[in-house]
Amino acid sequence: MKKILLLILLFSSLLFPSNYSIDAEYDIYYGFFGSIGEATASLHVEDGTYKIKITARATGLAKVLSRSRVETFESTGIVKDGVLVPQIFLSRKKREGKTDIKHHLFDYKKKEVNLLSTRIRGDKKSDSKKVMPFFANNDILTLFFNLKTILGKDFETKDEIKLPAIGASEKNGEIDVRSLYGKELKEISQLLEKSEHILAVVLNQRIFASQKGEMFLNINDEGICTSALLKDVVMFGDIRGKIKKLKVTK
Repeated sequence: MKKILLLILLFSSLLFPSNYSIDAEYDIYYGFFGSIGEATASLHVEDGTYKIKITARATGLAKVLSRSRVETFESTGIVKDGVLVPQIFLSRKKREGKTDIKHHLFDYKKKEVNLLSTRIRGDKKSDSKKVMPFFANNDILTLFFNLKTILGKDFETKDEIKLPAIGASEKNGEIDVRSLYGKELKEISQLLEKSEHILAVVLNQRIFASQKGEMFLNINDEGICTSALLKDVVMFGDIRGKIKKLKVTK
């Protein structure tokens, strides 16, 4: 299930104590197919450093169709003035007989990000290296953890804004973020059952062949994503992610 991981994006509060952790588990559903996957997400902050890890795996019929696909994103770095500053961003996609690994290394002095790629097909392995065509201060994980510093405690934006992040579009990394209002807010609130702060996010990638690849994220007052919705995927309905277990330690 390509890009299943990007359905679940975990948020955090503005300021991080010296020791802080969030561990969450999500279920993912797709139209009349029911449960198609599960995801785990964690953030651990300790003595000025952080690590984020999110893993998603297909289950049931989706596991068979995706050849046991598992996707993992990891981000490690430092905490500076309450903001997560990435140093390494890792993505790993694995299915039967195939593994793709990408290490993004941030160089803040040169304002560039080096990409080290590893491609494994059976017993064959190849490596490559390049400099990303753009620089960003966030990867796709830290961007959402840091979003409160950009939008404020209410997670609202008057107009659509474009935010760059490593791990999004390889061309420019742009992610579109906007708040919902009026009729649209009412409609999406009903679909998300219990709505709190809702944001619409476009990753500018082809995700499940939905019309826009636009996700709706429901965020509680503590800044944690409790549910997510990707509407009108192909012809089978909506893809939904819903939190089933949450542990916060301060």
